[in-house]
Amino acid sequence: MPKTAEKAERIKRDLSGDLFDVNHVTRRMFRCWLDGSYLGYEHYQANLDFLKSNHRDQARLTMFVICEFVDFTAHDASCSRSYAKKVIVETVGKEKLERLNKYLVDDALDLIADWLKEVA
Repeated sequence: MPKTAEKAERIKRDLSGDLFDVNHVTRRMFRCWLDGSYLGYEHYQANLDFLKSNHRDQARLTMFVICEFVDFTAHDASCSRSYAKKVIVETVGKEKLERLNKYLVDDALDLIADWLKEVA
């Protein structure tokens, strides 16, 4: 298992570059996290259910993507959620994180884009 410093460096590396670019590797992998590619079908289904039930509630969507992004980061770096969150906040900064969260909500809603068109 990697040492704590190595875990922090991995997280920092994954957060480097333009996180607002839809094709940033971390954003692409986060979308894979949401679509069940990491944890399987049940995770995907739970994400779909949550998004469909809460797609109009910006506050809940924001909290959802924050929790999922922290879980994804912790899983990827083999560390605790609290450690991942600490490194994310230190690395990205509050202002940039607030902006990133909006992009992550868009990434999450993309998972149900076809459904949203049907119910519109």
